[in-house]
Amino acid sequence: MTSKQEDLSLKMAERRKFIVFEGIDGCGKGTQFKLFHNFLWDLSKFNHIVATREPYKSKEIREIMAEDKDAYSRPEECAGLFIKDRFMHAEEVIQPALEKGLVVLSDRYKYSTIAYQSTQGMPIKWLIHHHKGLPVPDLVYLIDVPVEVAAERMKAQKDGREKKFESNLDFSGKVRKNYLSFPALFPEEDIRVIDGVKPIEEVHQEIANIFQKKFSTA
Repeated sequence: MTSKQEDLSLKMAERRKFIVFEGIDGCGKGTQFKLFHNFLWDLSKFNHIVATREPYKSKEIREIMAEDKDAYSRPEECAGLFIKDRFMHAEEVIQPALEKGLVVLSDRYKYSTIAYQSTQGMPIKWLIHHHKGLPVPDLVYLIDVPVEVAAERMKAQKDGREKKFESNLDFSGKVRKNYLSFPALFPEEDIRVIDGVKPIEEVHQEIANIFQKKFSTA
């Protein structure tokens, strides 16, 4: 490798970042994802961004989410489909983008399956084990709100979204509890819990500040 190629490789490695947004539905994750994307875009002309989401392309997942209203049903099938879809997502989108030195933003990742399918009854160690080998995010924003707040927000949204998990508040409460255990469960990963009840702009500013402090872009 020539010195020029080495310099380019180092610059690409410095720019590449993998950032994930997580949380129960209705937490405001999608809104903050879009605001953060625009923030990164405006921050530097060198921020070349790939914005993606999960589930990636599985039709079976979308069918289950739309048709099955029992939050606790089909745990093994759901886990298997989500994991298969995620590895495809990593292989086709996430890893190639990171290798090009791009910034990858993902709306949901492995944490969703671990939180939701463990609530359905799947062993959490099994779920963690079956995600080994995937790219590890540099930063995870976990937008946290009480389930009652999330439910009220979703009632105000008439967009026909899937309701398999979100219609059961008891289930959502357990999912939230699982999410909040993740900073301790994954001590080597940078998972930041963000209070999503605060005004939208305040939440966004906290997210932006964490990013700037971590990556020294201020």
